Parts: sequence; C-alpha cells; structure tokens
Amino acid sequence: MSTEALAVPRPGVARRSAFTPITVALAWRNLWRSRRRTWLTAGGVGFSIFIMVFAWSMQVGTFSLMIDNATSLISGHLQIQHRSFADDPGLRNTVRDASSLLAELELHPEIEAVALRAQAFALVSGDERTFGAQVMGVDPIRERRLSSLPDRIVSGRYLATGREAIIGATLAVNLAVGVGDEVVVLGSGKDGGIAAMAIEIVGVFDSGIIDLDRSLLQVELRAFQEAFDLTDEGHVLALRLTDFERTDALKVALQQRLGEGLSVRSWSELMPELEQMVGLKQAGTEIFFVLLALLVTFSVFNTFAMTVFERSREFGMLLAVGMRPGQIMLQLQLEAALMCLLGVALGVGMSVLVVSLMARTGIPLGDVGELLRQYHMPDRLYPSLAHGVLVAAPVLMFVSIQLAAAIPTLRVRHMQPATELRAAA
Repeated sequence: MSTEALAVPRPGVARRSAFTPITVALAWRNLWRSRRRTWLTAGGVGFSIFIMVFAWSMQVGTFSLMIDNATSLISGHLQIQHRSFADDPGLRNTVRDASSLLAELELHPEIEAVALRAQAFALVSGDERTFGAQVMGVDPIRERRLSSLPDRIVSGRYLATGREAIIGATLAVNLAVGVGDEVVVLGSGKDGGIAAMAIEIVGVFDSGIIDLDRSLLQVELRAFQEAFDLTDEGHVLALRLTDFERTDALKVALQQRLGEGLSVRSWSELMPELEQMVGLKQAGTEIFFVLLALLVTFSVFNTFAMTVFERSREFGMLLAVGMRPGQIMLQLQLEAALMCLLGVALGVGMSVLVVSLMARTGIPLGDVGELLRQYHMPDRLYPSLAHGVLVAAPVLMFVSIQLAAAIPTLRVRHMQPATELRAAA
C-alpha cells in the first residue's frame, strides 16, 4: 500500500485543530453565561495587575529620588580613582594628568557634570581648639554643577577663589569658629613635607549627615594642590550622568577606556548600604506580588470549580456524543485565557493611565513634604512607569490563572456520560 493511500483520512474522521475560530468564539460566549462572575474575576485580575504596576512604579520613583538625593551630595553616580585609592586613600594615590581627562569627560554626551577633587586628612585649628578633619580641594564652578552641597550653606556663602573654606556645622561648633574666622590646616604633603594653610571661613553648611558635618572642610582646589605639593592631579573625578540607570553600562565603557591604572566605581560601590536597602525593599515588594498572585489564583480556582460543577450535564452530553475529555479541558483553559486577557487589558490600561498622570502631576505628601524640603528633597513623589513589571505582571497572572483553571478541569477526565446525565436529570 502506498504512503499516499495511508495519508487519506478514513470516511467520517475529521482532523481538527484544537483551537479554531469557532472554538474561540464558543469559549468567549461561554464566559458570558455568568456575566457577574466573569466581570468580578476579570476585575480582580485587572486590579491585581494595577496594584503591582502602580506599587512598583511608586517604588522606582522613590528609589530614583533617594539615589539622586544621596549621590548629588558628594559621591556622584560614578567616580574615577587611582586603582589603589579605595583600599589606601593616601595622598600619593592620585589621578595624574587630570586636566586632559577632565576635558575629555566633559565632552561625553552621557555625562552631565564632572568635577576634580583632591583630599587629605589633616589637623584643623581654630583660636583655641584643634580637630582632625577631611580637607577637600574642589573647583567651585564645577562643584556647583555636580553637588548639592553649595545649596546647603546655612551661613555665609560658597567658595569663590583664593584661600577660602566652607566648614561643616558640627565641626564649626567643635572648633568654635564661624564665618569670617581664620583656621589653620596642618598636614603632610605628597613628598613628606609639611602642608600648611591659613584660610578664612566664608560659609558653614548643614548637610543633614552628622559624619559629614563634623569632619569636612572644603577649600579651593588650586590652594589645596599648592599646599599639599600636588601638580596636575587629584584623587577623585566625580561624575554625574544624564541617566543614572546607565551607570553600570558607562562604568564598563569607561573602565575599558582608562585601563588598569585607574578604577571606575559606581554609586552602589561607594554607598553599599544604600544598594542593600534598595535590594531589601525590592525583595519585599516581590514577595507581596507573589502573595497577591496567590490570592487571585484561589479566586480563579473557585470560579472554575463552580463552572465545572454547574456544567456537568453539558460536559456529560459532549462526552456522550464523542468529544474527548482533553478537548473539553482545552476548551476550559481557553476560557480561562480569554478571561485573563480581559483582566490584563483592564489592568494594563488602568495602570498606564493612572501612572502616566501621576508622573506628570506628582503625589503631594502634605506635612511630610515640609520635612523633605528641609533636606532639599521634593515635596511630591513622582512614580516612574515600570515597563518591566508592565510585562511581568500580566505574564505572572496568566501563568497563575492557567494553573488555577487546570486543577478543577481535571475532574472532566473522570466524568462518566451516563452518570453526569442522570445526576443532572
């Protein structure tokens, strides 16, 4: 017998696809046998997706604000240092030929601002008191573009040029000095000689960070380089990016460009405690999402358990006329998929509309906003639409609903047509 003869179907036997336009239309019609139940279940799915997307978008907006506020004070999004500076922040571990590297970085399209800093630990003396402090040399013009510290001056003004300094509020109290007073900085130069400066306090800052306010003294960069025997070099090139989410990608690109002599460090390495806090909060939110998906799963399970029970006579009749249990189960899974898609459409549409509106207007924080303004933070929260969750949440719900619907439909495999028809009679 030829293979062509074997391929010809026997009379009365039709080969059908599991899903045809007719089966899809039938599944859609079956959903509306109980409109209230369908709308409640689809609405629950949609609301769950909305909660997931909105909560994650709020979290992304909050984290962005938190990271931006933390990095804008001193660290920046990236820092370029000598490869040994992180482990040994000594005066000798400098970035050499800093001017040319600074000029090159300023031309980079993804870098919003860059500033060169030099720093050392030294003794700072007022009229009667002496304390150890971190002395930081900065370029006042570039520092204003990168750091928010110049905006946190509570007395006097920020640096201009010459032998001027700004001092932390706590350190100023400890030294019993204020605006207009002169302090003496005494340290060790790069070549081992004595580094000394007599500088005038022109401003007092209050950053809100105790360790910074009691230890930092900023001076003009050229004065620092002259006193500590530095030439065209510094210890840190701090970078602020146009998009901080590009930090890791730009870090890799810059590291390849600079080679092994210098190290590029991101804000997550400079402030590991901030990264840990963000990771912990994200893990908590993910657990909340899983619990929410479980609640919706139980709701769908209950819906389809009732569906199988109510339509037992229908299924018994279909089995009696020759339909296989697997075909009925696929039909029910298709109904679950269509109901999920209805819920996804509701949830995604509501999420995009609400989050986009809130991203423009912001969410006022009321009395808390007054407290935030004292720390130079916005008094409104601006959610940022989380496109990843906008995809992940519907996928999570779809998988959960298909599994929830599959469990009650397993009963169809054990149905006996005669038994189901007699029970429904």
